[in-house]
Amino acid sequence: MKTTDHGNGDVRLTGISKAYGSFTAVHPLDLTVPQGSFFALLGASGCGKTTTLRMIAGLEEPSSGTVHLGEQDVTALPPYKRPVNTVFQSYALFPHLDIFENVAFGLRRRGIKSVKKQVEEMLELVQLGEQARKKPHQLSGGQQQRVAVARALINHPKVLLLDEPLGALDLKLRRQMQLELKRIQTEVGITFVHVTHDQEEAMTMADTVAVMNAGRVEQLGSPADLYENPRTTFVANFLGTSNLIEAEIDSRSGDDLVLKAGDGKLVLPGARCSAPATAGGRVLAGVRPEKISLTHADDAGAIPENRNRVTGTIAATSFIGVSTQYIVDSAVCPGLEVYVQNVDHDARLVPGADVVLHWSPAHTFGLDAAQSPLAGTTGPAGLEEETAVR
Repeated sequence: MKTTDHGNGDVRLTGISKAYGSFTAVHPLDLTVPQGSFFALLGASGCGKTTTLRMIAGLEEPSSGTVHLGEQDVTALPPYKRPVNTVFQSYALFPHLDIFENVAFGLRRRGIKSVKKQVEEMLELVQLGEQARKKPHQLSGGQQQRVAVARALINHPKVLLLDEPLGALDLKLRRQMQLELKRIQTEVGITFVHVTHDQEEAMTMADTVAVMNAGRVEQLGSPADLYENPRTTFVANFLGTSNLIEAEIDSRSGDDLVLKAGDGKLVLPGARCSAPATAGGRVLAGVRPEKISLTHADDAGAIPENRNRVTGTIAATSFIGVSTQYIVDSAVCPGLEVYVQNVDHDARLVPGADVVLHWSPAHTFGLDAAQSPLAGTTGPAGLEEETAVR
């Protein structure tokens, strides 16, 4: 079912910013959310993502800039006059009303008398038709969340805002609800803007993700593009895990850059290097742990010649069911991480074993070495935390 005609359902932020005294929560940013898309604002606590969402909702007044919903400038409008609805982590259902009346609330408030058909449609959409006469406390957390979504959607907003909506759910239920929210968004076809600190959540549901850090958008793109082609160390580390190897640009070979890393060489596709590609320049050569193969040093002769390779010693292993994770210390980079699928396990790959890490040059990306290789990782040297605002 399509709830209504949402031809102007995009969100456009122009030069939008928010400061609290001397603290800037959101630096001036321009952002366009395509109409009918599932858009995620992703970042750590304090990055400004919730403040940005609240400015779209009208719950925070921007320090500068404008908010457009379709062709309408809503910057000066109060929340109740904006064609948006917000779903919060807390659900905020009315405990004394049954599910039917919770969903009908917005319609009754606007003086609409005949609500039965619309409410039943919405409950069907969120697959809660049989729960209509139960009270919120009789439903699970995931069911309550779906009621909150139905209550918001029944008002036919141009945009649905979701502020950490799955944060209170356990892991298994959260994953089920990720798929459920994506199904609902696809079915109703309106714009969803979703705030989360959970990388998996953003990548599972969103068509487009804006990765935020310290009040700025670090990178914008599809989940696959952000993961495969990060342009900053923050994005490389915050979206999954990256091995970042310090190297120097030695020469060019066709469209590839040849890098010196310790005593060895690595090949990097020139198109995947976001650093200045000048001879003698420093870069961080990145590769994701699951792209790397691990071979015992005794079998190194069987590795094809056209692979990037690094030698090292296994420092630790961790069996996690689907795969085994290895930490490998190497002269070019300590603590390299490798994820190996548990298909054909080599019993020799134990702590202390000498190994060769190798991967296709096409899976290598290059970042500017002027950045901290720890940006975006957990811990005091990694994520930039702001304590004043989320």
